[in-house]
Amino acid sequence: MPVLIFSFLFSIIVSDVLLWKRWKVSFGVVVVSTVAWFLLELTDLPFLTICSDVLLLLIVILFLNSNYAALRNKQPPTLPELIVSEEMVNNVAASFRVKVNNVLLIAHDITIGKDFRIFFKVSFVSDYNVLGIFDGDLSSKQ
Repeated sequence: MPVLIFSFLFSIIVSDVLLWKRWKVSFGVVVVSTVAWFLLELTDLPFLTICSDVLLLLIVILFLNSNYAALRNKQPPTLPELIVSEEMVNNVAASFRVKVNNVLLIAHDITIGKDFRIFFKVSFVSDYNVLGIFDGDLSSKQ
């Protein structure tokens, strides 16, 4: 029941923003998206690069804020402690190991010729890529 109420309230909020009933929020969405679009177009940087730059800037601001608080003899801002448990790391490593072993097993089967269908798919794709490279070289010289 609470999920239904949350989804209903969320849909009302989204519809209010889309229909400009909450014009301040709608205006903020338009301004932020326009600034982000201009920033992406102006710098020709990928979205991930800009996100990492913004996160780095936030880390620098938190660092400076913490040092400034120490100079003023005030309590520095508290940050949550992030801990990765050993159990979680072991689970991720075991899952990754299983995936890598499956890929290596498939590659081994392809190499020794047990699965001709996949072998021909792989060889077709690699041949197609080689032909595409040669085609690009030939068409650029004309």
